[in-house]
Parts: sequence; structure tokens; C-alpha cells
Amino acid sequence: MLTRLVFLVPLILLANFFARADKPDTWNQFRGPNGSGIRSDARIKIPSKENLIWKTRLPFGLSCPVLSEDKIFLTGIEQGRLVTLALDRKSGKLLWKKKAPETEIEKFHEASSPATPTPFVDQDRLFVYFGSFGLLCYDHDGKEIWKKPIPTPKSLYGTSSSPISHGDLLILVVDDDANLPNSRVSRSRILALRKKDGGIAWERPRPFHRSGWSTPTIWEHDQGKELVVLGNGSLRGYSLPEGEEKWQVDGFSRETVARPLAGKNFVFASGSKLGGSADLKTDPLPFWKAVISFDANEDGRLQRKEMTGHFTFPFRPQLPPGHPGYGLPLPKDPAKRKKRLDGMFFWTDKNKDGFWDKDEFIGNLTIGRGKPLLVAVKPGGKGNVTDSHVEWEFNKGIPEVPSPILHENRIYMVSNGGVLTCVDAGKGEMVYRTRLGGLGQYVASPVVAGNNLILTSEEGLISVVRTGDEFKALGQVELGESIQVTPALGKETLYVRGKNNLWAFGSANR
Repeated sequence: MLTRLVFLVPLILLANFFARADKPDTWNQFRGPNGSGIRSDARIKIPSKENLIWKTRLPFGLSCPVLSEDKIFLTGIEQGRLVTLALDRKSGKLLWKKKAPETEIEKFHEASSPATPTPFVDQDRLFVYFGSFGLLCYDHDGKEIWKKPIPTPKSLYGTSSSPISHGDLLILVVDDDANLPNSRVSRSRILALRKKDGGIAWERPRPFHRSGWSTPTIWEHDQGKELVVLGNGSLRGYSLPEGEEKWQVDGFSRETVARPLAGKNFVFASGSKLGGSADLKTDPLPFWKAVISFDANEDGRLQRKEMTGHFTFPFRPQLPPGHPGYGLPLPKDPAKRKKRLDGMFFWTDKNKDGFWDKDEFIGNLTIGRGKPLLVAVKPGGKGNVTDSHVEWEFNKGIPEVPSPILHENRIYMVSNGGVLTCVDAGKGEMVYRTRLGGLGQYVASPVVAGNNLILTSEEGLISVVRTGDEFKALGQVELGESIQVTPALGKETLYVRGKNNLWAFGSANR
């Protein structure tokens, strides 16, 4: 239940100023119209006990809700089977549930799910991708139209890239750590499939790319349309409709998650340091505080025998120990775990006195690799355009998982710890940076309703901020349930998927 209520005025959405590849105001894919995160016709009230319309329990999954005129579609995993669900938008009632073909479930990180890619819905069909199986096409009543098995990509954390649409084609990026048979070339590729039957219209290799977790975006500018794909190490542009590679921008880390943003004059893309660090210079003190919290005898130093329980090397010290994203994964086998911890301790204990002290730990601390990066790329480039077509780059407050959002020439980003950064999209200069008040990890991407930015933390805190050049908090609500999924915007309803339930808030069921 809601534990803290904040009464907020209705939100009136303003027109979005940049080009879109699908019908405006249709929340039919990950992050809504062309991945913008903005719905221009919605009138939505922010969550409160009074405007909770319904709440429906769901099987676990991390796919975002997508909307047709009268239905909501999501995916999940239930008793070891991947499922697609359709709910009634008015009541939240389950209308149908379809099991995917039986298949071996892909390996995935403890913080992820094999039901993470978000479906794509058009006027009469629903397209669902599971990394463990491939693509499935249903009509809105749950009748299977076709299915297309696709080899499960080898991935560090599991599959998350979602399908998008371009005309009669469904486009899917399948980045893969596996190589082609008898080759050192990556199996990574882009697939363009015919919506009518699932047949492959074209396929483009991505030989220099390994597993990635970003969903592509259609970028429409004065010189045409391009498919923009963020992957490990680089951002690349492909011509449409044929899919030929045109340009690339380098400088991104090995692990990229955010969806690129299509603007009128630029395309924007972001990625944090490897390990999630949001800034070029990262304060080492939170890492030391995380480690020294295991100091059982409180002597201000850490001994090997004190590395017990949930101890590991912290990657994200703002998370609680034991959280699957907190630190370096350790083997479950006790002997192997002990060996790993022994090596970790003695490598850092440079003077071999049997202790880690603060100066020794910080002096040996390496926080992430690469650099956090937000770039604005101009159209018209060919080949490697890192030096010629990057208008600006920005290196502070870059999120690890959430995609940025572009609204009225301002880019908003929320990083772990609840740090909100606003950047001028034309100049690449910081407008403001502040803390929301909600700590912990941020996984869901922000959405914009009118002049209001809606942000959700993994701990379940929903924050609402007025967009503009000055930070103005409108209020916060604690859902009482973890949120890792980007919300969906109906015309008068906000849909929030928590760990166990889908919540519908608003003044009407639209």
C-alpha cells in the first residue's frame, strides 16, 4: 500500500517537439513513441490512495507495459515457462495468457529476468521477443499468427533489447558474445523481419559487437531516416530501409543499456563507466564506508576474517550488501568463494600487515573503466565520425541503466543514489544537478507527462519534478513495492509495474 501520500495537480502534456517514427501518443513499445518517454495528449494525476484504479498481481518479469486501445500487454515467467499476458485497461482483469514454446531458459543475472524485452504492439498485432526462444506474433485476442525461433544470444547478463518497427518491418538487434562457426567474428547482427509472416527481409552483421542491452531508435532528420544502435564501445547509424552501416561514434564502455534519443538536429546516446560510475571522478569514500562496515572489532581496519556474510568488493556502494548489483559476484561454492576472497584481500594488502586501512584501500581502488559519456551527434556522417560529427560530450551524472529523456531542449538523467542531472541539449552544458531524496538504485527510465518528469527508484519511490531550468520538486510517493520497470502513460492513466503487481493510477481507465 501507499505509505506516504502527496496530492499533486493534474498533469497536462505539451506537444513534443522532435520527430517521431510512429504515431504520436501511442505507447506501443519500450518508452513509448519512438522511445521518447513522452506522451503529448495525456492528462494524468500522480499516484495517491484516492486515484488508485486497480492493482493486478503478475508473474515476475521486467518487460514494460505496452498499450492498445483497450488492452495492456506484458510478459513474465511463471513456473519455468515464459508467458505473454493481456489485461483489460479498464479493470486490470487478465484477458488471456499464452505460454511460449517450451525451451531452455537463457542464463541471466540475478537482478534481471528472461522476460525483460518489451513487446511491440501495432493496430492489430502484438510482437514478443524472448531471448530464450525468439519472436512470437499474436493478434490482440491472443491467437498465434507466427513464430520465429532465433538462437539464444550468449550474454553476460541476459537479453533485454526490445523489438521496434519501421513500416512493414520489425527490427531486432541481437548482439552476441558467441562467434560465427569456425570464425573469430561475432555472431551479433540486426534482423529486419516482415511483420506479416516473420520472414527475414534483411540481416546486417555487427562483427565488432558483443552482448549489449540497448534498444535501437529510429532517427528522422533533414537528410532521411536512420536506425541508431548503441552497443559495446560505440554508437552506430544504419540507413533505412536497407540497413547499410553508415557511421560510428566511439568512446562508450563495454556495457551499454540506455536507448538512444532522437532529436530534430541531433541523436543523443549515453553510457556510464563500466561498473556504473556516473562521473569521470568518483568519490572513493562511499566505497571505503561500504567495506569498513564489516569491521567487526571497530578498529577502523579490515581483517581477512572480517570478510563474512554478504561481503564482496563493492561496485555500487549505494546499494545494500546482498543486493545482486552491489558488488563483484562471488562463487557459491564455499571453497571457491574462500579462494576468491583470499586473493582479493592479499592483493589489496600491499604492505602485508594483515589489514586494509583507509589509505591503503583507496590507494589501490580502481573505480570502473572507460568514461561516462553523453554525446550529441549531427547527421550526415560517414565512417568513424567521433571527431567530426560529435557536437558535444558530457561526462557527469550518466546513468548506468535508465535512458535519458529529451524534453523542450533539455535532457534529464537520473543515476544511482537519486542524482538528477539536467543538461542543455543544444550546448551540452549542465543546467542543474541535485538529489531527489530517494537513495538506492535507479533502473527504470524516466517519463514525461506535460511539464512534469516522473522518476521511479528500485526501492519504490515515485518522484515528480517540474521540467525547466530550475529544479522544482512537486512531491514523492512510496509505492511500497520495488520498481525496476519504466512506467507507461495512457491518456488519463499511469501504469506502474512493480515487482509483483501492475498498478493503474488516474482519474479514468484510458
